[in-house]
Amino acid sequence: MRQEQEIHDIQIDNQALRTIIVRQERAIRELRVENQALRNKVDDLQTSPSTTAKNKSEEKEEKIPSSGSGQIEMSESPGKISLSKGKRAIGTGTPIAFYAYMSKSEHNPSNHHMLIFDTITTNLGGGYNRHSGMFSAPATGLYVFTWTIYTGEHGKTAFAIYVNDDIVSSCFGETDGNSRDYDSETGTIVVSLNQHDDVYIRSIMACTTYVPSIDWHARTTFAGWKLD
Repeated sequence: MRQEQEIHDIQIDNQALRTIIVRQERAIRELRVENQALRNKVDDLQTSPSTTAKNKSEEKEEKIPSSGSGQIEMSESPGKISLSKGKRAIGTGTPIAFYAYMSKSEHNPSNHHMLIFDTITTNLGGGYNRHSGMFSAPATGLYVFTWTIYTGEHGKTAFAIYVNDDIVSSCFGETDGNSRDYDSETGTIVVSLNQHDDVYIRSIMACTTYVPSIDWHARTTFAGWKLD
């Protein structure tokens, strides 16, 4: 009876921790949005007429006419280029793509366990974080994501790919009753993202076996890229 009570208490503690984690993830996303808004305000101040006039009085600048209604002001200060109009942003032609995999197997992930693909081979645009396992969209657009998750012997696994707090797709693996057997599930989605939307893979059940990631022949991976 006492052991059952202890197990019940542990389950309650785990649920409370999951609630805290979800709230913290939401707060992080809100902070990213606020940070981007502050960056935009700084850009507005840097390109305002008063700021431009002050820069002109402090340093000699060479003006090069452009094909549009504005002009580009190139400062003689090393590494400084100021634009009379427009804001800094990731260009439409800037490639965004990542590919990462787990460097070791994950043993019996619990429910709501996020997979961390800690080894990065490609991360153009810097959107993927190998510490959190999350991809945060550097720019708004249409994205493709694909993943392969292995299931170890004598058990079941189930994972979902999330955009922020919403499940977009899922996969299920099972090797019950089969010795020295591995199952692999691969999924692909095409989804429209706003800048700073988060994409990640998390378990949707308590897995009864491990998730292998062993060398090249049984590697659990996560990848994505932005369509131009």
